[in-house]
Amino acid sequence: MNKKHYFIAPLALSFWLPALVILGYFVYRGMAPFGPNSILTVDLGQQYIDQFAAFKHTFLSHPTSFFYSFSNALGGDMLGEWAYYLMSPFNVIYLFTPIVHLPSAILFVTVLKFGSAGLSMAWLLKQLQLQRGYYITLFAVNYALSGWFIANDLNLLWLDAAILLPILIVQIEALFKQNNWWRYALILSLTITSNYYIGYMITLFVILYFIWRLTWPNQIKQRWQVIKHFVYGSLLAGALSAWLILPTYYQLRLGKAQYNANWSFKFDNDPVKLILKLIPGSFDFNQMQSGQANFFVSAFILFTVIGFFVVKTVHWRIKIGALLLLGILLIATTWAPLTIIFHGMQYPVWYPYRFSFLISFMFIYLGALVWQPNQPLNLMSSSLSLVCIITITFYAYQQSHHLSYIDQRSISLFAILAMLILAQLMFPSQDHYQWLLLSFTVLMLVVNVLLTLNRFSYLTNTEYQRTIKSLTPAIKKIKTDRTFYRIAQTFQRTRGDSMMLDFYGGSHFSSTLPKATPTFFGNIGQPDGDNYVAYSNGSLLSDALLDMKYIVAPNNQDKHLPGDPSTHLIGYRPDTSKYHLKAVTDKTSVWENPYALPLAFAASDTVLKTAMLLNNPMQNQNNIWQGLNAQKAPLVTAENFSQAVGHNVNTPATITDALLVKNKPNEPASLDLTFNPKTNDSYYLTLGSGLPIKDFDLLINGQVITQFNSYRHTVIINLASQVKNKPQTVTIRFKQTRSLLLNNVTLYRISQDNFQQQVNQLKAHPLTIDEYRDNKITGNITTTEQQPLLMTTIPSTPGWQVLVDGKRVKTEKVANYFIAVRTAPGKHHVTFKYTPPFFWLGVMLTSTAVLILVISRFYYKMLARKRSA
Repeated sequence: MNKKHYFIAPLALSFWLPALVILGYFVYRGMAPFGPNSILTVDLGQQYIDQFAAFKHTFLSHPTSFFYSFSNALGGDMLGEWAYYLMSPFNVIYLFTPIVHLPSAILFVTVLKFGSAGLSMAWLLKQLQLQRGYYITLFAVNYALSGWFIANDLNLLWLDAAILLPILIVQIEALFKQNNWWRYALILSLTITSNYYIGYMITLFVILYFIWRLTWPNQIKQRWQVIKHFVYGSLLAGALSAWLILPTYYQLRLGKAQYNANWSFKFDNDPVKLILKLIPGSFDFNQMQSGQANFFVSAFILFTVIGFFVVKTVHWRIKIGALLLLGILLIATTWAPLTIIFHGMQYPVWYPYRFSFLISFMFIYLGALVWQPNQPLNLMSSSLSLVCIITITFYAYQQSHHLSYIDQRSISLFAILAMLILAQLMFPSQDHYQWLLLSFTVLMLVVNVLLTLNRFSYLTNTEYQRTIKSLTPAIKKIKTDRTFYRIAQTFQRTRGDSMMLDFYGGSHFSSTLPKATPTFFGNIGQPDGDNYVAYSNGSLLSDALLDMKYIVAPNNQDKHLPGDPSTHLIGYRPDTSKYHLKAVTDKTSVWENPYALPLAFAASDTVLKTAMLLNNPMQNQNNIWQGLNAQKAPLVTAENFSQAVGHNVNTPATITDALLVKNKPNEPASLDLTFNPKTNDSYYLTLGSGLPIKDFDLLINGQVITQFNSYRHTVIINLASQVKNKPQTVTIRFKQTRSLLLNNVTLYRISQDNFQQQVNQLKAHPLTIDEYRDNKITGNITTTEQQPLLMTTIPSTPGWQVLVDGKRVKTEKVANYFIAVRTAPGKHHVTFKYTPPFFWLGVMLTSTAVLILVISRFYYKMLARKRSA
């Protein structure tokens, strides 16, 4: 009996079937630990896995980075990142997994989440007595293997809230039958806490569901009592999650909330094409970027939903309410205003209509409400189901010539399997009926799994491990230095390498990135986007200012081997020849920057007046340095090219903003720009966003300069250093384009002598750090009349407090980004402390909610005892 309970009972099978289906697919694709491939694809490989590594480092090494981390770009709040990425209890598995084997752990977590989704749906069906026996499994597997779950199997962070949805609905139903509302409050708070984004969508759905449920006749004796308990439970759930949600809300105001969506009443896509999402495998890479909602369920569910609206035993008010609820959800996948509301007032970046699992859930729930096993479909249901099959098949064949995500194979499979399922429903047999129906249904779901996931491309496990292994020895050698510093890279696996290997870097990729961070990175010539920054285009000035004390670069000993660092280049840094070689590993060289400034130092307060110019990064860096030293003499000067020679293009008289056009459109074209350095200084080139790297190759003396793959502001590229009197040729070589605009193409030189002199001035009075954690730094500094400003490269994130000699002081901003404090000349003891805004208010609300929850439970138990007595 125990074995049956855990393995082949209806609820157990609801777990094991989807878990084994998805596991079987991973084994079939040879994903680690079952083969050379990995589960890593798109954001899972570029973003989430680094967050999972940070989860491990936080628990095992430095718990204070739960609040703030200098591995988050140049430093940033982490509580909001945990609220979005890392609050799943399944993540505990990563604590016991070595970094090189994280893809294997992610695979097993994915399998467990798919199984849990089936189990939670089965629990709902059993608790509400909607189905019995293995028919519970028949409905439950449709939820776990629905189109949304399969298309988003890589978005692990969203799955937990969807797993909790059926449990939450059970608790809402309990409100109509008993006075106990604390379970509803608890499950709703867990749903919100597991992922606030999907939790927000579920909260909207819960409100709509509850309103619909109130319209049901003859089931509510105390309607206002139920409404009161729903409101109490909802408010208590909000309070229970306040410790996490309030600080997260504040961080969103600094980031995503500042990017306003354009409101309109347009339809973003053709609503009629939504029916194509009932075809197995109706998903591909283009759909991932800007497609339609994924709510695929098997034809069995479709036919039972038709039955729900046809059967006479369901009251008309229930049918109309269900139709309105489904209509709102479906319209929200195509009509802009509802789309924006359901996505938290922002259009999603990739993975559109992230709430569409709610549609699948409603289909399954409505079907389970009315379907009666072993009773053939009535004539009306059978006829409508047949018409539905024919209509979808005919329309899909018609559209398949214009769409990439369906083809004749997937349409034929839909038609054949749908007809087989319909035949079973129309002519149920007593022998093996439920197993035939379950088999055809699971087969249709498996077809969707295969057709959908086969369209993804995956990183090989070997490539992932080789890249990690190439970085790890370098980071270990650097970490013998116990001071505070940052590490720059000329190659990277992802923009989250610093989180993966637990060091302070300069790159980051996160949906919760505050807007000020990409703005600053763009101002100093680094690639940036709404949700990422990459410190790939550093200069002598930015390296020194940002305390980039170490630079890790490939040593090219294993060049051209898969996974070698040279295959992941993001920058070209010949100016590292002015740094000291600290260490050499099998695959990397570690350069130590002797000019790196400390995290905080005494500087001139003139820098407070420094304004950031748009798309002028070299001038911005120069202005910051002039302000720090109160110097008028510039460190950066613009230089001229001595010669320009066009090959199959016009030769421009001036370079910046010149338009190059091919003379012969189908032949190769390039422009050579020559300059002759008169010093051993470092030379840099700027490239504007109007000259995208995808349209050309940039070469120096015939060698291709590999760059980060995109930029939306002017970026800086190091061309040469230590090449006095050696002519240098910069080549701009066309790719497929016929014309190029040389947007912001300007040559600059940094004066090495002036630079070293100013570095020495700023290093004269550093902050001597006594103790540092990610959210607290203490030390001593001496400021002077010429350098009264305590300058830091700590981002001025709300939540930082600065105490000078034990007294809290007002902070100011440098370059609209860094914390700075005016001081009286002399020696000072300084403390920096970070607390997420609204955190303590949230803790107070959560503590109050917990107290209310405990008291209410005690009160209801006392009442129950009195009644029983």
